[in-house]
Amino acid sequence: MLVDDHNIVRRGLAALLQMDGRYQVVGEAENGEDALGKLESIPTDLVILDLSMPRMNGLEAIRRIAKKGLRAKTVVLSMYDDPQFVAEALRDGAKGYILKQAMDEELFLALEAVLKGGQYVSPAIDFARVQEHMVGPQELTAREREVLQLIADGHTTQELAEILQISPHTATRHRANLMQKLNAHNQVELVRIAAQKGIIIIKSGLA
Repeated sequence: MLVDDHNIVRRGLAALLQMDGRYQVVGEAENGEDALGKLESIPTDLVILDLSMPRMNGLEAIRRIAKKGLRAKTVVLSMYDDPQFVAEALRDGAKGYILKQAMDEELFLALEAVLKGGQYVSPAIDFARVQEHMVGPQELTAREREVLQLIADGHTTQELAEILQISPHTATRHRANLMQKLNAHNQVELVRIAAQKGIIIIKSGLA
């Protein structure tokens, strides 16, 4: 299954996999939430997903896939080479992490390694630094991470409440809890700290 909010990226990946002949694309999704819904009904061995996507980013999707016990293995295909993001993805259940600027051959090396039960991280990524960040999980609930990503995407408290179908009071409480847990004094600082810790993705360009 291919998960990326850019249709052109999904189309390119699908064409590449079709040309190789060993893989079949069973589904596509434009964000993590869409992917989770499809994974529950479509038998899937492997998910190739981006990190930066609207509503539910790739990191949260990886966590949910692992939590639900779905059989699909995940490989991240991203423009982000920050060791913190790589560590977060691997810690939460991803089996592979490659960069969008990598050569086609690297994609297939990663898929082969993961399907055989191994792990693959792009050689362009400083894995020694990744290992430094391989610590315990963030002490945030799944809902708090979702709220945090929506805040980073620029949504107001009222918009948060409408999107998540919760009361404005609950949305405000989530925001306050996040500020306390991440020791942030304002919203700008909250987003900055969360991004530095690899908890959220700040979208820019064709991420």
